[in-house]
Amino acid sequence: MTTSTAATLSRILAGAMVSLGVLASAAHAGTDDKLRAMLPAKVRDSGALNIAISLAYPPMEYSDAGSTDLKGADIDMAKEVADRLGLKVNFQNVEFPQLITSVTTGRADMIWTAFSDLTARQTQLDFIDYFQTGNQLYSMVKNQDTIKSVKDLCGKSVAVATGTSWVGLVERVGKETCTEAAPLTVLQLPTEAEHILQMKQDRAQASIMGFEGILELQKQKPGEFYTIGNLLEPGHYGIAFAKDSGDLRGAVKATLEAMKTDGSYVAILDRYGLKNAAVPEFTVNAGR
Repeated sequence: MTTSTAATLSRILAGAMVSLGVLASAAHAGTDDKLRAMLPAKVRDSGALNIAISLAYPPMEYSDAGSTDLKGADIDMAKEVADRLGLKVNFQNVEFPQLITSVTTGRADMIWTAFSDLTARQTQLDFIDYFQTGNQLYSMVKNQDTIKSVKDLCGKSVAVATGTSWVGLVERVGKETCTEAAPLTVLQLPTEAEHILQMKQDRAQASIMGFEGILELQKQKPGEFYTIGNLLEPGHYGIAFAKDSGDLRGAVKATLEAMKTDGSYVAILDRYGLKNAAVPEFTVNAGR
C-alpha cells in the first residue's frame, strides 16, 4: 500500500504529484492485434495508458534513492500489458488517499499500485484481482522480548500508512483485543520511512503492511524486523477502474490471461520473489 524502506524512500516521492512517463517504442513489437482491438477507441487513439500509482512500496512499486526510474512487480506487469496492447504507459504518482479520485475524475485510466479490492471500494470502482496478499503487524527486533503477540500492543502505538485500509484494520484489531484502560493507538503517517523512524524513537512500537512488503524489508535490512501474530485479512490486490470503463477492464483482463497462459505473468512475480502470490484465475470484484 504506500510504504518503502528507509534507504529508498523520500517524502518527495510519496507526496509529489508527478507524472513519470515510461516510453515504449512506436512499433510496439509485442502488440497483440486481437487484444488491441478490444480497447475503447478513446484509449487506443490516445496511444497511452495513464496509470495512477502511489510510491513507494517495494517490491510492488518503488524507485531507488536519487533515481526516477520505476521498478517493481506492478510496474513490470503494467509495462507488459501496455506493450501487448500497443500503448505506452504513463505512471502518475499521487498520494494514496487521492487514488480513487484520480480515476473517477478521469485523470487516470486505472489504479495499479498494491491497492486492495474491498467491497466498500466497489461502490466507485471495478477491480481485476491479480495478486494474493495479506496484512501483517511487525516491529523492530529490540521489541521482540516484550511484544510477542497482538495483545502485547495494548497501551502502545502502531504506525499506519495514511488513508489506507490498514487504518481501519488496526483500529478494529485494537478494539477487539485491548481494553479502554490500555487502548491500542493508531498513528497515521504517509510513509514506511516515517513508520520506521517512529519505531526507532519509540514513539510507535509496531507498524503494519502487506506480507510482501515485510519480506522485502527483511531482505533489505536483515535481522532488524520481525512479524507479530498471524496474517490478517488475506485478500487480493486489484487493478481498479471507473465503473464506466468495462471495455478497458476487459482488454486488460484478457491481456493478463494471455500472460498467464504463456508464463510471463508468473515470471514477473517470480522476478521479485512473489511467485506464490499468483492468482489461480483473474476475477472481477471478488474482494472481501
